[in-house]
Amino acid sequence: MIEYKNVKKVYGEGETAVTAVNDVSFKIVQGEVVVFLGPSGCGKTTLLRMTNKLESVTSGAISVGGRNIREIDPVRLRRSMGYVIQQIGLFPNKTIFDNIAMVPRVLKWDREKINDRVQTLMELVKLDPEIYSSRYPVELSGGQQQRIGVARALAADPDILLMDEPFGAIDPINRDQIQDEFMRLQARLKKTIAFVSHDIHEAIKMADKIAIFRGGQLVQYDTPEVILTQPKNKFVSDFVGADRALKVLNLIRARDAMNKNPKNILRADTPCPEAMKFFSEKSRTSAIVIKDDKPMGYVTPRLVKFEEGPVSDVVEPYQVFVEDDEPLRDVLSSMLMDSMTTYCVVDENGTFKGSITYQNIQKKILELYEDDTD
Repeated sequence: MIEYKNVKKVYGEGETAVTAVNDVSFKIVQGEVVVFLGPSGCGKTTLLRMTNKLESVTSGAISVGGRNIREIDPVRLRRSMGYVIQQIGLFPNKTIFDNIAMVPRVLKWDREKINDRVQTLMELVKLDPEIYSSRYPVELSGGQQQRIGVARALAADPDILLMDEPFGAIDPINRDQIQDEFMRLQARLKKTIAFVSHDIHEAIKMADKIAIFRGGQLVQYDTPEVILTQPKNKFVSDFVGADRALKVLNLIRARDAMNKNPKNILRADTPCPEAMKFFSEKSRTSAIVIKDDKPMGYVTPRLVKFEEGPVSDVVEPYQVFVEDDEPLRDVLSSMLMDSMTTYCVVDENGTFKGSITYQNIQKKILELYEDDTD
């Protein structure tokens, strides 16, 4: 969808010339989120601004949808892309409705279509249109304004979004929530997104691929997993941080590390004497009790030893369930604060999917780092 070929940007001439972007080449595939990452002054924002011709290309070529942007009128190009910046850039003298409707009106959409689009987008970003449509930006919190900035960028339903540190000015709690909302949106909309950030945690969380820049040059372009487990050089290794093994845990979901077919499962109607026999023959110290495909809790030999009824009568309920899409870092954090050594993994409906232990997490990390240690 977006291709950079030997792109170069030079400011000035002669001895005073400064090269901001130097011979950068890579592709962003349709539907991907690619984060441009690097220290200040590395060229990432310049490259983003060249993508919609806010900056000119000195040499090389940028193509969008297979067409060189040199051939596209700048205004037409910008209207075909959403653009979100850290400062948000909402018009203070216009209502929230008018801010979102701005580009559709320029494109001469009819009134009914604009009304439907604004209402849909406000609902998507979790702001009730009946409450917020008539308000002005100053009446909204910073996080709410940022959501409106995203909604405005999506107003004309562009295939491409350019985002320049869009969440950088928001406090950590709201930033995390907005990132989560944006990822849910992206899962539905499948936009092609070029996203500038200086935050490695944000990049790992949101990116399908990360482009790391230094001094105007592209140093490494790969998935977050590869960049964390196989950094190309010392600069990348230092940039992603010494705790990169922990950062990897944010990328892996419980479903990827869980035991999908644990052997310590008992049905809720299993008689306690039969459960005791199971513990003895299988050398198990606990078992997960399942009823109607949902975990009730667990039993141990101590709980069933002198009982005759079903294990459901003596089951100890789990205090924590792990959802299958939960990052392993969150799972490990819970384990370190809890006495439980085995957690049940469930889907969004509470259906049992498997079990997970500290050993499962450790094994998954070692698998990822096998290539790195060869």
